[in-house]
Amino acid sequence: MKQFVIVILILTTSLAGCVNHFYQVKKNTLLIYLKKPGAHTILFVSSRDGYKTHPAKKIDSLTWLVTIPAGSEFTYFYIVDGTVFLPPCRFTEKDDFGSENCLFIPDM
Repeated sequence: MKQFVIVILILTTSLAGCVNHFYQVKKNTLLIYLKKPGAHTILFVSSRDGYKTHPAKKIDSLTWLVTIPAGSEFTYFYIVDGTVFLPPCRFTEKDDFGSENCLFIPDM
């Protein structure tokens, strides 16, 4: 029974993060993709640089891309058309304001 629960948790976590939000590591660069149809502007915000906003680049009609140096663990979220947006993330962490942020953990 324990193995069944673990398999379900792994599948749920994997599927939740890969549909519209995923990443790739290429050499020393982290590519973070977000599929958000209908969005006009997307800003990426992370703890790596004190939560400064960085515009995501639209790479097709559905997909936006953020490119940052690969490295250590950090938290992040998006601002989509002026509204804070947290996609389905593999890992999350509560922030000091009672909300959650995505948590990027390298090599997971």
